[in-house]
Amino acid sequence: MFFSPFYEIFENMFGIFNVNYSIVFQNFYQSGGYNQMGFLLFGISLVSLLLFYFLWKYPYGTLTHWIIYIVIIALIIGGSTFGAVRLVLANSLVNPEPQLADFTNLLVIKYSLLNAFLSLLVSFIYSLLLKQFSKVQMHLPF
Repeated sequence: MFFSPFYEIFENMFGIFNVNYSIVFQNFYQSGGYNQMGFLLFGISLVSLLLFYFLWKYPYGTLTHWIIYIVIIALIIGGSTFGAVRLVLANSLVNPEPQLADFTNLLVIKYSLLNAFLSLLVSFIYSLLLKQFSKVQMHLPF
């Protein structure tokens, strides 16, 4: 899978991976969950910021507008990640073992928060690149 090495770094960094529940992570990997999360993260951020920098023709945009827009992107990515991950892990959620179901429910929330946080970083990087080519919003984020 394309995005799994990227997310494995953050799973280890933030302590999301738990060897006791490796079957959940294996199921998630085999179902393409990491790719869905990656496409949501990079795709929604890029498309949203392309709209901001090239279609929003408000020349008096401020840093506040940009911050609100980035936060909205993070909320959208967090929500869409929640839905996508929950759908991919549905088999683990209906498992009769309550500890596995609890861990899987918590994992869905952790992945949603992780993708929302990463979207702030990715959006900032995209902004630095896209503002170079924008004719109206070339002054944002600073």
